[in-house]
Amino acid sequence: MEHSVQNQRMSDNELRKAIRTLQQRADDARKSGAEDDATRIERTVADYRDEMSQRL
Repeated sequence: MEHSVQNQRMSDNELRKAIRTLQQRADDARKSGAEDDATRIERTVADYRDEMSQRL
């Protein structure tokens, strides 16, 4: 699965930043009791990590 920003492929640095940011948001959601939101965000994080691993 390839994620894009404005129809362009994210750079490695952009992808890493997105992973960090989304993981932090998932952690915050979980702390505030929003389990469903945290789960959805973590699915996206997993997709991004998978994409990053395919690049390496």
